[in-house]
Amino acid sequence: MSTARVDFTRGAAERIAAAVRKVEQGDRDGSALVLGAVDQPNKTFRVCIFTGSWSVNSFKTVTLRNSTATLLALNVFGPINADCGGSPVGIARDGSAWYAIAARCQ
Repeated sequence: MSTARVDFTRGAAERIAAAVRKVEQGDRDGSALVLGAVDQPNKTFRVCIFTGSWSVNSFKTVTLRNSTATLLALNVFGPINADCGGSPVGIARDGSAWYAIAARCQ
């Protein structure tokens, strides 16, 4: 979740205030708004690369394959030696945390 501050222009604030007033003055006998499930585009499995060795129960910054984006993942399965650095590693998300699930040494 971003904690960045949001700044509104005066015009934007006035449009938001007008929309809120319109809703507040609206029909109170209407039915409640019901939202359906949101389609989550986020992937739960990614292929990444990393450098160096990766010990068990330690975090490593990994780079998404074909991207410059990075993630922090936890290795809970076993040590991965330095010879595997730069090789693909599979990571999976559980909630908001990422975990190493497989590594391929070349």
